[in-house]
Amino acid sequence: MGRRMGRWAALAAVAVIVAGCGGGGPRGGQPAAPAEGAITVTETEWAIRFPGTPLKAGKATLVIRNEGTIEHNFVIQGLGVEVDAIPAGGSRQVTVDLRPGTYEVVCNIPGHLEAGMKTTITVAP
Repeated sequence: MGRRMGRWAALAAVAVIVAGCGGGGPRGGQPAAPAEGAITVTETEWAIRFPGTPLKAGKATLVIRNEGTIEHNFVIQGLGVEVDAIPAGGSRQVTVDLRPGTYEVVCNIPGHLEAGMKTTITVAP
């Protein structure tokens, strides 16, 4: 019994250490308190989901919710939007200026994009 408890204590300690190693704070975005009319984006292993496209051009508040079990980030390529270090179960909010066009949205943590964590969005005028 003592050996089993020791293993659980060691696993719990590792979990606390890993949870504290977020790789730095967000480069963009902030903890999310959804604004009225915000667009909620959901990340999981290995998917990024928007509620639908096309999105409307102009200023928009995105709430990125990490419903996965590991840390993710959020990048809209071509728009300069990059939100780092969204912990499992956490969320970040960022206000963006969406310009008409088609954009790739990815999680660029090593291995995540390669595992299929990407989507394409269209922004209409």
